[in-house]
Amino acid sequence: MKRTLVVAEKPSQAHAYASALGVRGKGQGYLENDQYVITWCVGHLLELARPEEYMDLEKVGKRWSLNRLPVLPGIHAFRRIVKPGTRRQFQIIKKWLQSTNIEQVICGTDADREGQLLFQEVWDLVRCSKPLSRLWISSLTREAILEGMRSLLPGQAVAGLAAAGHGRAFADWDFGMNLTEGFTALFGSFDTARKKPSVISIGRVQTPTLALIVRREWEIEKFVAETYFEVKATFAAGQGGYSGRWFDPGQRNKRLTDRQAAENIAAKTEGQPGKIIKVEQKEISEAPPLLFDLTSLTVAASKRYGFSAEKVLELAQSLYEKKAITYPRTDCAYLPADLIPKLPAHLQAVRREPYLESAGEALELGVPRGKRVINTITAHHAIIPTTEKISPEKLSAAEGNLYDLIVRRFLAVWFPAARYQQTGIVTKAAQELFRTKGKILLSPGWKKVYHFKDLQAPGKKTGKVRHKDGTEDENKDLPPVHRDESVQTREVRIEGKATQPPKRFTQGDLLKAMEGAGKQIEDDVLRQQMKGKGLGTVATRPAIIENLIRRGYVRQEQKALKPTDKGTQLIALIQDRLPQARLLISAEMTGQLEYDLAQVEKGELTLEKYMGEVEEAVIRVLNELRTYEQKHGKTPLALAPAKTVKKAKKPVKSERSHHGQPAKPLQEKTFEKLGACPRCGGEVIEGQKGYGCSNWKNGCGFVLWKTPICGKVLTKTQVKSLLKKGKTSLIKGFKSKNGQTFTAHLVWEDAVGGKLKFEFADPGSNRISKE
Repeated sequence: MKRTLVVAEKPSQAHAYASALGVRGKGQGYLENDQYVITWCVGHLLELARPEEYMDLEKVGKRWSLNRLPVLPGIHAFRRIVKPGTRRQFQIIKKWLQSTNIEQVICGTDADREGQLLFQEVWDLVRCSKPLSRLWISSLTREAILEGMRSLLPGQAVAGLAAAGHGRAFADWDFGMNLTEGFTALFGSFDTARKKPSVISIGRVQTPTLALIVRREWEIEKFVAETYFEVKATFAAGQGGYSGRWFDPGQRNKRLTDRQAAENIAAKTEGQPGKIIKVEQKEISEAPPLLFDLTSLTVAASKRYGFSAEKVLELAQSLYEKKAITYPRTDCAYLPADLIPKLPAHLQAVRREPYLESAGEALELGVPRGKRVINTITAHHAIIPTTEKISPEKLSAAEGNLYDLIVRRFLAVWFPAARYQQTGIVTKAAQELFRTKGKILLSPGWKKVYHFKDLQAPGKKTGKVRHKDGTEDENKDLPPVHRDESVQTREVRIEGKATQPPKRFTQGDLLKAMEGAGKQIEDDVLRQQMKGKGLGTVATRPAIIENLIRRGYVRQEQKALKPTDKGTQLIALIQDRLPQARLLISAEMTGQLEYDLAQVEKGELTLEKYMGEVEEAVIRVLNELRTYEQKHGKTPLALAPAKTVKKAKKPVKSERSHHGQPAKPLQEKTFEKLGACPRCGGEVIEGQKGYGCSNWKNGCGFVLWKTPICGKVLTKTQVKSLLKKGKTSLIKGFKSKNGQTFTAHLVWEDAVGGKLKFEFADPGSNRISKE
């Protein structure tokens, strides 16, 4: 009897299909009955062969060098090999694809680019020609699976998706393999701490993402805080008091940077009578937030629970496999119109504590149909709870927290907007103007779903209002007042403030910046309209961030991402000295490549043309690296920071002191690391006669001797400055041969050779001046 073969992405997905289709028989690596055989991949079973597979190693050698590059196989010459550890499962799928008992095949991997690719790799390698269909679903519930099986797509319908998957893999290989080898050959070194070469990893998405983090760090370093002052006054009206903040009507966002000016205003208005010259009241509303896509879910979970991007994706995938939520790797925050009749069933599934009251009220309000909920979707709609009733005890604590965020966001869109009454007052005292703002909650609307701690009963104050200029006013229970009412100025105070530097990216912030190709777009509706030109995809961005951390380019300090010396030096090198390679740190260019890949998926751009653009870019960068090598030679970058202090393999046995207490174990002598060696990228440390590279045992001869330079011996602080900035601070007290004293910086003449020269404070003069 002929049967249908269904290929899933992973065992859990295969078991969900089997449960829905009534398949109960078990084999080695597959499930079966008389109608179906269901087997699975375990992620990617295949990988692209390494560059050496395309080389004549006898001619080019095994050592990484620019002479071996480029290696650009072309789309029809790329070779895929079975990954170690997956051969057994590959052979099982291959056997069933070639079996005469199988009359048709259904691709049931995840319905996205990567899911399509991991199936397509196997399909192409086996060269199967059986009729092929595509199962395209957004949840693993029984109803969704059966509906998907009734409306299978023809295999040709996802040909563009398969081509885009190949394009992503080939482009990443061309960029990564060629440029990582090229940059490592020129700027890499041997990492003695890790006892392996320091690889300078380059990636199509990874490197421009690193550039975002490094440039933000440069903005912070260059930031100069500006002090300013706010003048605040308290007024007594007929039915109560209120406070206001001084403003300039000619320049509404003007800041007082002169304290004397602020004191003059305070002295001028203190105790003076005033008049209310404007009272404005209006009702405003705050719409429910959009449903979650993966990026907005990650941002929310990062802020609320401190989850990393990779952790959120892991938890969301687990919830999907447990049939709790719909497909999580989506970049869409809307639902399609054809889902409207099914939404009550999704709502009924969460109609239990702690959502019982909200779900019941939502049902009475009716299905949401506005454009903020029902709109055009991409491949997958927004993340919402499925129609399965999920038992809380089946979820881990972290899964429960993420599920709670998704359920409450889903409930919120059923409710109306929150409504406020906003009041604005302008008071004049001694010809100076003061603004007062207050916002009173009239109806909580969707906010009642969240039980916000600051959510008061209607008619109460709600916190603070932030003005466009960054200042804030306390929202007061404002007394009833009217225009032209006389008031008395009771107290005037001056508050000193300072502008703040840009904040370092959190993982959530970085995801939004990657999505907007470097532009952080806060408005959720605008974010949806700007899809398609970001760095990477919702599915790949979390792994990119983790790779930057793992490869020593970035470190995470609490929630903030900070570049390491290695990461900073790489971006500075590309930006300042490699103009052709700047495409590697251009978020816009990489976003355009991602957009072009989407055009390949739609069939509006051929894969050949896309890869032609990629290959041309790779060749341009490699040619530039060759030119750089001819002019400057090899110039190693800093090494990645050590993760942990290396411990002795065998613990030192403690000895008993003469007091009977354990003596402190012997410890290896440690050296303060002063900076990166300009010659090999190792660590410069202080020795008895100079400052040398810790890689001296491996042949690095870099050293700065402690021999006096015109009477001055280099200090550790000065060496640190040289290694980091290329120059010392201004040093006083140098003595020339004729006894004159002078002041100068020390800068590199030849960093690799450890040679220094003077740079005088007046760059237009080399005169030695008397002190």
